[in-house]
Amino acid sequence: MAVSLFNKGTAYRKDQNQRTMLMEHIKRSREQYFEPAEKEVGMNWLLRSGISNAEAAPRWQPPLPHALFWLGAGALGMVGLITALKQLHRPEQPVQREELRLDDTPVTILQHPEQQPHDHPAVVIAHGFAASRNIMSAFALTLARAGYTALTFDFAGHGQNTTPLSGDMADFEGRYQQLKSSLQRVVDLARTRGNGQVALIGHSMGSAVVTRYGQEHPEIAAVIGVSLVYDQVTPETPRNLLVINGEREMQLRPMAQQVIDQVAGGSGSGSIGSTYGNLADGTGRRVVYANGAEHLGILFHHTSMREALSWLNACFRRPDEPDPYIDQRLPWFGLLYASALLLFWPCAELLRLARGQHPPLAPVSPLPFRWWLGITLLPALITPLLLRLIPARLTNRFLPIIIGGPLTLHFAFYGGLTAAGLWLAQRALPDKVIPTYHTPQLLFQAVAAALLMSGYAFLTMGQATQRSFVSYFPSAQRLPVAAAVFAAMLPYFLADEYLTRRPGAPRGAYALTKMSFVGSLALAIALNPRQLFFLILVAPMLLAYFAIYGFLGALLYHRSQMPLSGAIANALICACGIAANFPLVQHSPQRRA
Repeated sequence: MAVSLFNKGTAYRKDQNQRTMLMEHIKRSREQYFEPAEKEVGMNWLLRSGISNAEAAPRWQPPLPHALFWLGAGALGMVGLITALKQLHRPEQPVQREELRLDDTPVTILQHPEQQPHDHPAVVIAHGFAASRNIMSAFALTLARAGYTALTFDFAGHGQNTTPLSGDMADFEGRYQQLKSSLQRVVDLARTRGNGQVALIGHSMGSAVVTRYGQEHPEIAAVIGVSLVYDQVTPETPRNLLVINGEREMQLRPMAQQVIDQVAGGSGSGSIGSTYGNLADGTGRRVVYANGAEHLGILFHHTSMREALSWLNACFRRPDEPDPYIDQRLPWFGLLYASALLLFWPCAELLRLARGQHPPLAPVSPLPFRWWLGITLLPALITPLLLRLIPARLTNRFLPIIIGGPLTLHFAFYGGLTAAGLWLAQRALPDKVIPTYHTPQLLFQAVAAALLMSGYAFLTMGQATQRSFVSYFPSAQRLPVAAAVFAAMLPYFLADEYLTRRPGAPRGAYALTKMSFVGSLALAIALNPRQLFFLILVAPMLLAYFAIYGFLGALLYHRSQMPLSGAIANALICACGIAANFPLVQHSPQRRA
C-alpha cells in the first residue's frame, strides 16, 4: 500500500515538472517569435485596438448555446421579413393594378376598383433622371387611394423601356423631344381612363418635361413640379403650378422662388407656403418646402404626398378627406432590409457547417500597417487623376449607359491599382500575403457561396425593392451591360476583400476603404464637375449599398473563409443595380473633321 502511494506521488511530481517545463517553453517561444511580430503590427494606434482576423483575435461567440441562438435569430429575422412584406403590400390591396406597354413604354396604372368609369381625373406621374416608374409609387398609391387614376411610366432609356436615348448628350432640345414622346403616349392613354381631365407630376428631370409639356398643352389642368429644375415658367403657363422642393435642395430655391415672385409683385416678395393666383382660371401658384428632405427623400416625404393631393383636389374641385391615406411605407423597407440581414446570419452559419472545422485556404501573414495604408490611400488619389487624362468622349462611351460608364471605370481603375499594390506586397514581403485556391473544388465552393448570397439578396430584398422603390433587376436588353459592368468591377471587390478581411487589417478596415473610395469619387467629381456632377446624388445610395451588402459579405467571409465569395456576390449585385438604373443610350457616330 505504501509503495503504491509512493509511486503515485512520484508520477504526480514528474507530471507537474513536465507541465512547468512546457509552460516555460511556450513563454520563451512567444517572447522570441510572436511578440516582435505583434509589436511590428501594433505600432500604429489603429492596430493597437486589435487585429481584424479570426486567427489573431478570439471569435465572438453567442451568449446562448449555438443552436438556440441561431434558431432565435432566424425566427426573428423571418418574422420581421414577413411583417415588412405584408405591410408593404397591404396599402395596395384596395387598389387595382394594371401593367401594360405602349409601344416600348411600360406603364403601370393604379385605380380604385369601386370607381365608376369616366367620373374621375387622371394623373400622369413622371420620374427623374436615372430612375424609373417604381420610385414614384408613393405618389401613385396616395392618389389612387384618393380616387384618382394614377399612371406611372418609364421614359425612353430608363427602367424597362427598350428604346435607348440617342443623339448628342448636350442636345437638350433633342433630348426633350425624345422624353416628350414617351409622355405623350401616356397622356393620350390617361384621357381614355377618366373623365378626360389630366394633371401631371414630375420629379427632377421629369419636372422639366411635364412643366414644358404643360405650357405647350393648355388643356392640362394642373402641373406639380417636385424638385423643379425648369426656369422658363411664366405667370400664366403652365396652368396651376405647384412646386415642391426639399428643404436641403438649396441650389433649386431660386427657380422655385421665381415661380411665386412673378405673381406676387417682385423679386423676393413671394411667400413660401402661400397660394397665389386663381385656380379657376389656371393661374394658381404655390411653393412649399419639405422639412429635412433632399433630392431623393422628397419622393417619400409626407409633405410631398399631402401637398400634391390637396393641390389636385383644389384644382379639380374635389373635397379634401379629413384623414386621407398618405403613403409612408419607407420605414417598412428599413425593417425589410434589417430582417433580411438578421436572417442571413444563421443562413451563413450553414456554410461553416458544410465546410467543416478547417479553413479552406492556407493562412497568410499579417500585412504591415504601412503597406496596408499605402495600398488603401494611393489608389484613391491616383484614380481620379488617371481618369481626368482620358478624354470625356471615351469615358462616356465606355458603356452605353449615361454616367454609369465613368462610374464603372472608376471602380475598374481603383480595383486595378489596389490589386497591383497587393501584388507588390506579395513580391516585396518575405511572407505570403495573398491566399490562393489550391483545388478546383475550393474555387467551385467559393462561386457557389457567392451565388447563394446573391440569390438570397435578390429573393428577400430585390422583389419588394423592384416593385416599389428602384430598379433592382436589369431588363433582358441590359444584360450585356450588366455583364460588362460585373467584369470591370470584380477586381475592385476582390482586392478590397483581400485587403479588409485579412490579418493585419485595422479595426474598421472595411469602413475605411469605403470612405477612401467615396473620397476618391468626390475628387473625380471636383476635377470634372460638368460630366460627373450627377454622381453627387448617387453617393448616398452607394454608401447604403456598401453598408448593407458589406455586412452580408462579412458574414459570408467569416463562415466560408473565402474572400472570392463575397467579391463575386457584391460585384454581381452592384453590377445589376448600375445596369438597371442608369439611362440606356445609343451614341451617335463621331463626325470626322
